[in-house]
Amino acid sequence: MTSAAAGENGRFREAADRLDEGIREGAYAAAVLLVAREDDILFERSAGYARAASLFDIASLTKPLTAALFFVSSQEGHLSPDGIAAEVLPFTSPDPRVREIRFAHLLSHTSGLPAWLPLYEKVAAAETAEGRPLSGAAEGHDRILAEVLSLPLSRDPGTGWEYSDLGFMLLGRAIEVAGFRSLDRLLGEKVTGPLGMRETLYLPLAAISECETGRLIPTGWSEVRQREKVGEVDDENAAAMGGVAGHAGLFSTAGDLFLFAREIVRARKGEGRVLSRPSAVRMTTRVARPPGCPRTLGFDTPTPPESSPNGDSPGNTPCSSLIGDSPGNTPRSSLKGDSPGNTPCSQAGALAPAGAVGHLGYTGCSMWIDPDREVSVILLTNRLVFGSGNRKLSALRPRIHDAVWKEIAG
Repeated sequence: MTSAAAGENGRFREAADRLDEGIREGAYAAAVLLVAREDDILFERSAGYARAASLFDIASLTKPLTAALFFVSSQEGHLSPDGIAAEVLPFTSPDPRVREIRFAHLLSHTSGLPAWLPLYEKVAAAETAEGRPLSGAAEGHDRILAEVLSLPLSRDPGTGWEYSDLGFMLLGRAIEVAGFRSLDRLLGEKVTGPLGMRETLYLPLAAISECETGRLIPTGWSEVRQREKVGEVDDENAAAMGGVAGHAGLFSTAGDLFLFAREIVRARKGEGRVLSRPSAVRMTTRVARPPGCPRTLGFDTPTPPESSPNGDSPGNTPCSSLIGDSPGNTPRSSLKGDSPGNTPCSQAGALAPAGAVGHLGYTGCSMWIDPDREVSVILLTNRLVFGSGNRKLSALRPRIHDAVWKEIAG
């Protein structure tokens, strides 16, 4: 693996300027941009108080890693994308349609589950009523999952799509059930460890030394917890679950996420370390049903700007076309059928390749992969440090991406 320093590559000068612009304009206070092709890092630059080794709360970028872990479990014969979720998970919902949910529906956000609910509030209410701590403990984790398993569906599985944190909560639990270990342990054993992603982890405060805490990038103030979030997951549902969940909770660096993106590219050629070629192909191919769905089994794809909601989701549920995706409280609910064609999503940039796949994170992070040209673009920021209403990144991020895409040779 080779690396090109920021000041040594004039090709990406505009991208560097745009990254610095985000600091000046208050889109974020810390950022890292990494561009790679095949095994080579073409460009890497930090801005604000970030450094290349800074650890960011990557929010919903957790989801593609959860999806990869699911496919590893599938390769081992424990789970299947086409398997019935109710055969693994103890649904208690009175809605009979939950028996029709397949794991592929959860992976592609087509299960019919709601986008997001403030389930942490129910845990907090139970704490008050019972007079004992629940949030952040195993029981808080189990109570939130029990709530999700009891929910009715908003539509028949496979008939529409709505970005859902809740679906990936269930995926995380199913992986644990099949693997007989916790999600964080399984991810380390099956995905991040073999790929050399040593900086990608849940609960970083418990894993790094005191002298390393300066690497942790703050994500702002939590009204629920009444403190600044540094090394604690931003998402309140994930926090109530103990910080380890399938939809959010991971911290990582740009360099580590490049290693993950590289695995996706390599695996599509049959050269993956943990993913088989069929797994990587399914993870990077749009689902056929419902027609026009922009999702793959783990990623989003470029979609037309006009089909994207206006502004970030305010809460804790992502929308891949939003400035901050996940943990917000407003999902992607484009059920009328986003254009399935090749018009790129505004957040991926107007020049994004039609075959790209990617994901956003509500904290201000994103990852886009062009499998055909074997290009990875990782952008990590902490937009939430200026409050959940800070939407300046939504206008800037497409320009950063376009500054990158136009420098990539065909």
